[in-house]
Amino acid sequence: MKNKRARLRQVKSLDGVRGLAVLAVVIYHFFGDVLPGGYLGVDMFFVLSGFLITSLLVREFRVSGRISLRDFWLRRFRRILPAAIIVLFICTALVSAIGGDLAVGIRQQFFGTLFFVNNWTQIATSQSYFAENEVQVFAHYWSLAVEEQFYVIWPLLIFAVFLLSKRYPRRGPIVLALVLAIASGIAMALIYTPGDDPTRVYYGTDTHAFGLLIGAILSLLVTSLHRDPHADSWPIGDKRISAFAGAVGLFATVGFVAQLFLMGADLDFTYRGGLILTSILGAVMIWGVLHETAPLRILFANRVMRWFGQRSFSLYLWHWPLIMILKALFNTDPAHDRSTLLGLICLPLSFLLAEITYQHVENPFRRGGFNKTWNGYWASRPSIDEIHAAFRKVAWPVVPVLVVASIAGVVYGVINSNDKTQLEQELDKLQELNQSGATAPQHPVTAPPTTENRARPLPQGSDITALGDSVMLASSQALNARFPGIYIDADVSRHYSAAIPIIEGMKQSGTLRSTVFLGFGTNGAGFPGQLDELIDAIGGDHTIVLSVPYGDRDWMQSARTEVVQEAQARDNVYIADWCTRATQDQTLLYSDGVHPEGRGADEYALAFQQALEQYSNHEKSTSTACTI
Repeated sequence: MKNKRARLRQVKSLDGVRGLAVLAVVIYHFFGDVLPGGYLGVDMFFVLSGFLITSLLVREFRVSGRISLRDFWLRRFRRILPAAIIVLFICTALVSAIGGDLAVGIRQQFFGTLFFVNNWTQIATSQSYFAENEVQVFAHYWSLAVEEQFYVIWPLLIFAVFLLSKRYPRRGPIVLALVLAIASGIAMALIYTPGDDPTRVYYGTDTHAFGLLIGAILSLLVTSLHRDPHADSWPIGDKRISAFAGAVGLFATVGFVAQLFLMGADLDFTYRGGLILTSILGAVMIWGVLHETAPLRILFANRVMRWFGQRSFSLYLWHWPLIMILKALFNTDPAHDRSTLLGLICLPLSFLLAEITYQHVENPFRRGGFNKTWNGYWASRPSIDEIHAAFRKVAWPVVPVLVVASIAGVVYGVINSNDKTQLEQELDKLQELNQSGATAPQHPVTAPPTTENRARPLPQGSDITALGDSVMLASSQALNARFPGIYIDADVSRHYSAAIPIIEGMKQSGTLRSTVFLGFGTNGAGFPGQLDELIDAIGGDHTIVLSVPYGDRDWMQSARTEVVQEAQARDNVYIADWCTRATQDQTLLYSDGVHPEGRGADEYALAFQQALEQYSNHEKSTSTACTI
């Protein structure tokens, strides 16, 4: 006789845990300053997914002696694909229609998301999850990609281990999951570099799989091995154990909530144990919730938290594209990129779209499958009288229009996708202009002799060599206008490391001019001793001006500090305080909140000029309004 498929016990509080996780993520994305650790809700989702998926696999194997990979993957597709694909198509069509910077890279975003490799696509294209103005409209699909990749690999591994460890049905799978979780956590800690953007280790399946595996370990510890398909999937035990589990689970909940307020994404601890701690706290919370005791039951089994939890998937899918689209439509100023007003507008809209998707997409496909859902939709086609009689029937003619419009929008967006933002296109033009303009002189230019009491001649354009990154490149026309004949060598994504061989080459060829302007720091502070090495390579007989960098990157404070310290320690080094000007007037910047635009480029050049005036007047100021 064929065994019935084992089912998991319904624990209402698990919906509430999902609700807490999705609310944390939504608040983080809409009102980031309120909940700096709200992104940790994704890690709670990982633990829940690893726990529930592994529980299903354990029960199926114990009841039937096998695991039907076809049925498992089909259930996963029915649960995830319909809502995920609908949101992807509709939002791609909207983004393509809006255009501008919002639609940059929409082709790679669409296909990377469609094939559930969004996380690796973003890593490959150097996207950042933690630079507010650089996050893509489908960036949040990274976690869905990680889960889907886990769903493909994990059943194969655990089925093989089940077959090899029938005598000790828990030991082998637990060892496997534990080894993989430890390896993943160690990989995150080792690959993470303090001060650098942590997106690689955050997005990577290899470096962020430990949450799913910790959830799997919990499942392997507590899931019943009974062969009866009607047996409790998670046996509770006596009341004392339940009381203890409830107390420990409550303690873990408090710890998780504390992390939401205290553990920002810019802390080194986050990637060197913090996220692992989050996953462990999540597993302990789930263990406590399974025993269905107060106060966890009161916290998580109430209608409000369950409502959010049941709709968490649809809410997660809709909320981020919605805020991104509204920001683009309202052309939000970078200084108010997470405005409270837009967040308050997006909140009810996200809830409404989540409810519609949950009721009319998620539930029908999950319960009835693809064929039954489609047949039911087709059979429900209304007559003209019914359309006029019932408002809900109006959805019937709208659906094909939405489908056709979405597909047309996707095709248009994919074909006409621009891979570069307006800023990147402008930087390319400036680079071409610079390369076709002034070149370095063929003979060295040395500083004129001076006396202590007389003003020194103000360096002219022909006296100046300027090396820098994309911020200097964005200001190159303003520098040329203010200092005709200046030699500028600036490029995107450039670090101090690139400047040293350039300086050494110019010194050897005798083309380094008497005044050197260095505009770096946007892409990282110098490595230990690197700025000293660069200044020594230029030489003490040159006047050197260092730009004080501006931006929202984690390393900015240390990048500014080293610039100021060099100016304080060396008589021939001055600072151009671009940071203070950008901080005081955000309208000087492009929408990315980093690069100068229009008046900003003029202000950047003016900051350099004022540093030269200090040199000319035997003055020096190393003060800045920016944090150092």
